[in-house]
Amino acid sequence: MDMNELVRSITEEVLKQLRKDEKKDCVMVLAERDKSLSQKIHGCLADDFELIFFGEDTQNKKICRYILPSLCCSTMADLALGRCSGPVMSEVLRLLLNGIEVEVLKFGYRDFSETAAAPLFNLYEGYRETLAGFGLKEFQPKMPDTIRFRDTLVTEKAVTDAHEQKASILMVPVTAQITPLAAEVAQELKINIQKCL
Repeated sequence: MDMNELVRSITEEVLKQLRKDEKKDCVMVLAERDKSLSQKIHGCLADDFELIFFGEDTQNKKICRYILPSLCCSTMADLALGRCSGPVMSEVLRLLLNGIEVEVLKFGYRDFSETAAAPLFNLYEGYRETLAGFGLKEFQPKMPDTIRFRDTLVTEKAVTDAHEQKASILMVPVTAQITPLAAEVAQELKINIQKCL
């Protein structure tokens, strides 16, 4: 082996070890690994983060964000009262008790927004507010130039407002109705209207 080959080999090994010890920014998904869930979360994050799923090795990883894919009604009620069951929800409660924010992709009670009695639906809205006070918040995609619109009727005013705020994406609820004029104005102003949960 010549001297140049030896130096190159040693340099490669040293660099490999340095990269191995480097802490990477990661997002912890509080669920078992799932390919479709992984794709969904990657699509919602503006930055390129490594995803780690619950139970996987986190050694030499710097977790910068915790995401809970969904929160069903019964678990939500328990958590609002400071109770939990199962390893994932125990971890969620541990994170909240340590002052670490956890984001939820989907609140299960919202599936019943059109059928649930108003007092019952409002009870779960109250749970959501309580949990937000604990640090459990709704997932907010970190997308550049994105405006989130929460009304269920998207008019041309919403589109022009988004344009004035220099947004290129207008995120609206899945159940939102988009007026024909809003769709036309969005096309003219090159604003992409996306439906999301």
